[in-house]
Amino acid sequence: MTATASLPQLTAISTNERATPSLVYRSLLRSIRDGLMVPGARLPNERELAQQLKTSRTAVRSALSTMERQGLVRRRVGSGTFLTDDAHDVFSRMDQTNAASHEAVPSFAEIIEGRLLFEPAMMHLVVSRVQDGEIVEMRRVLDEVLAAPTWEDFKESIYALHRRIFASTKNKFLEQIMSSILDDRRAVLFDGHDTDKPAPDAVRQQTHKDLRAIVDAIADRSGKRAEELVSDHLMRILATINIWQ
Repeated sequence: MTATASLPQLTAISTNERATPSLVYRSLLRSIRDGLMVPGARLPNERELAQQLKTSRTAVRSALSTMERQGLVRRRVGSGTFLTDDAHDVFSRMDQTNAASHEAVPSFAEIIEGRLLFEPAMMHLVVSRVQDGEIVEMRRVLDEVLAAPTWEDFKESIYALHRRIFASTKNKFLEQIMSSILDDRRAVLFDGHDTDKPAPDAVRQQTHKDLRAIVDAIADRSGKRAEELVSDHLMRILATINIWQ
């Protein structure tokens, strides 16, 4: 089995404690990108990773759990944690955003960082107040995510779903937050390039799968599962912003 490799210096993208697992995730992704970890390689154990990345074992454990759910690593009892053989295929399915800093509006990283602080917990409010008809509408918008003809349509449909999720809280303050987020993202055209071209099919399929899982958890009135899925979704987005720069 391939030996473990030393990791590069962790590049901080946030000082918020809730975002710390995203920093671990980001560093591991960059190690894969830079060839320091190859498919099938065994990762250092949690204690070693925490030491190398100068973070807590709790943050490392959270990041690895997310990566396992996303098919990037697998754990073998008594043997350790290994990068999956198809890890690079998983990369191709990620919606990797190259986002700039902006003077007039928050950056995409700032928006996702902020959402991580409250949106996962908000899902308990969603599942307690959502109505059946709203779930039907969420599923209709999910179809639009999958069928979006252009990259801009793809982004608009994603935010249309998020707006419906926020609206299901029946909390006007939370609805205003999502409206403001969408206004800020539209103001910079979602940091997109060639927005009139289609989003890659693999990205659309994976995004639809992730969002469908969230809607399924809402439909099942499972606040805990919805919280976990939203946290994973946002953490992955934050970890992959400008990941290839």
